[in-house]
Amino acid sequence: MQKRRLGRTNRWVFPLWVRGTLPKAEPTDAQMSAFFEQLLSLGVEVLDITPSHGFWGRYLREFQLPVQVAIVAPETLLAYAPDSTRAARAVQAHLIETLCAIGREQCDYYFLNFTYLPSEALLSGALEALELARQEGHIGAIGLAAYGDPLRILALWHTHDAFEVALLPNRPETLQVLLPEARARRVGTVADCTHLTMPNPLSLLDHLGTDALLMAGTILTA
Repeated sequence: MQKRRLGRTNRWVFPLWVRGTLPKAEPTDAQMSAFFEQLLSLGVEVLDITPSHGFWGRYLREFQLPVQVAIVAPETLLAYAPDSTRAARAVQAHLIETLCAIGREQCDYYFLNFTYLPSEALLSGALEALELARQEGHIGAIGLAAYGDPLRILALWHTHDAFEVALLPNRPETLQVLLPEARARRVGTVADCTHLTMPNPLSLLDHLGTDALLMAGTILTA
């Protein structure tokens, strides 16, 4: 597969991203090395560490892999913030945790989680914090993870143009509503296909029409 341009991020990326799932047992260094070697042999350039930034950060620091890092914020990150200031602080705290875990100055892709949509005030506070972090070089691209109601997300999207990449669940109703909006805004698109097993990535990319796919990556510890 050839690299593709990821919307207005102006990044050319290999269109297969991997979300590192957590193993059932503690892996050995040899097992982790084999996992990472397989990723690199496939050409994978982006590792999504959402399941545990602590676990994956440990091995990213140990192996010093030449991969970009993506993370989706917890779905309840803004749920208990009483105002925009606290929302901004919640985002800043999570980003600092992530950067400390991976031992880097920058998280390449940071996605706000829209499983539950925040109020306008909370979202504005969160986006201000993310934009400041992006300007300071701590975030490569600001993204939205569209796990909630696509129609409500679309309405919210119409009032905010901060997002450079969108993580879209592989659900027809979500893709039909949000993919045209992403294209109109030149936003990069990644289809979350982590629930699928052994797909044909190239044919799936052509079928879905997104810029990249996010697949689940499993460490074999047996």
